Amino acid sequence: MNKEEIFKTLEYYDFNKKEILILSGASMVVNGIKGLTNDIDIAVSADYESELLEKYECKLKERNNGYNVYSIDDVIEFSTNYYDFDYDIISEYKFQKPRDILKLKESLNRDKDKQDIELIKNYLILNNINSLALAYLGDSIYEFYIRKNLILKGVVKVNELQKEAINFVSAKAQSSFLENMIKNSFLNDEEIGVVKRARNHKSHTSKTTDVITYKKSTGLEALIGYLYLKNNFLRIEEIMNYIVGD
Repeated sequence: MNKEEIFKTLEYYDFNKKEILILSGASMVVNGIKGLTNDIDIAVSADYESELLEKYECKLKERNNGYNVYSIDDVIEFSTNYYDFDYDIISEYKFQKPRDILKLKESLNRDKDKQDIELIKNYLILNNINSLALAYLGDSIYEFYIRKNLILKGVVKVNELQKEAINFVSAKAQSSFLENMIKNSFLNDEEIGVVKRARNHKSHTSKTTDVITYKKSTGLEALIGYLYLKNNFLRIEEIMNYIVGD
């Protein structure tokens, strides 16, 4: 299941959003740490466990540390274990924090978790990088794509390149492109989160543009830098093609 399928599945079973905590693989997918999960593991309160057992046809799958683990349609697994983990609210659901997932998987020390552990570590490192450092990197990558696009379109004289590039690389232009992408729902939740983190970061203001425009421009550059460090070059291509109109 991908992110969209996870939310559709949760809605299908009509769970009480206040009573469930979505764990591990599903939380990793929703947080953009990995692409797919086979099922959805949830932790529930003792009272809500009783309610689920009455509402659905549940199979007892195993006993884990004295707790029963039940399955619904081989899609949902739930237990009262792990219910006290810290969480983030995403689309009104409680999702286990990536740092808590990492601690749990490291403590279990299972071979099957090794890849997930590395993915979470990389995710945490990437999300702790200073937003201005991401923007610094993203600025150079963004400008490279703009120059490449202009040259491929036949703009090869340096003076002409500099004049044409201003239409794409100025803070005003970048701010406008970002607003347009957000307005048209082109960016996903993870990408908007990176943009917001960069916009909210305390930074020196530009002498040539207003604060809001400058921060939006920085947000777009930080997003490009973030995607580059994730090795998500395909998404960078999609964003740059959107900007240059291809």
